[in-house]
Amino acid sequence: MIDTIHIVISDTHSGSNHALFIGRNWQGIQNTHYPTSAQIEIRKHLLRYAAEVAHARKGKRIRLVVNGDAIDGDHHNSGDVCTINEKEQSDIHIEIMIEFQKLIKWQRGDELYYTKGTQSHVHHQEDYIGEQMGAVANGDYYSWDFLKLETNGVLSWFVHHGAGAGHGANEGNNVRNWLKNICYDALKDGERQPDIVYTGHTHDPTYSTFISRNGMKFYTMHGIGLPSWQAKTTYAWMKAPVQRNKIGGVIHEIKADGVICIPRFCIMGYE
Repeated sequence: MIDTIHIVISDTHSGSNHALFIGRNWQGIQNTHYPTSAQIEIRKHLLRYAAEVAHARKGKRIRLVVNGDAIDGDHHNSGDVCTINEKEQSDIHIEIMIEFQKLIKWQRGDELYYTKGTQSHVHHQEDYIGEQMGAVANGDYYSWDFLKLETNGVLSWFVHHGAGAGHGANEGNNVRNWLKNICYDALKDGERQPDIVYTGHTHDPTYSTFISRNGMKFYTMHGIGLPSWQAKTTYAWMKAPVQRNKIGGVIHEIKADGVICIPRFCIMGYE
């Protein structure tokens, strides 16, 4: 057992003209892309996040999970991407992640996992990306529909699609109710309930807990919703015009003795 930090990022949407991009001008087969001012700011935030991870990881193991939607594809047929070639988008993502691993001082014993995102965004590219990145394999594949990890006795679930955060006074209720359903389904099926559930897709960071009991033993489940690395697209402005966009990742420590720490979000604009 060793102190371990879960570094979980979601929805990088590589290839989008609104998302995290490499730190240079990009030349594809047919297109050239120069990072926009928004992409430059998002990249600066990635560097801040990586510095926080590098500091937090001293003496600890890292389990890095990219929790879905690694690339953008051409989901809404908007053409608002630097290329519609999914292989090129995947290679952009790979270059970003190789740099990120170097920045967080990746070392022997660290592990990388990919979960599958929205099919219309990524198709099967996360398998290609995972293989190129040396991610932990899922049998013959390199990405997971449903990833279960046990870290120091703590069971974590990673899925891309889950409950959204909710808004205003209701923030957190959706996640809490989702955890409650997971808990009672596990009890009915006689299975172990997860200690932590991580989800993405809604681009909205949240943290909520649900406390259950068996006899007089009380258990806490932790639910963590992840932000994205993509500024608002034309589609997002239409669907959520007044909602503030939040960009970043999470650092979540699991102590060697199984103690679950409160997750620390690193969100752009909340430094």
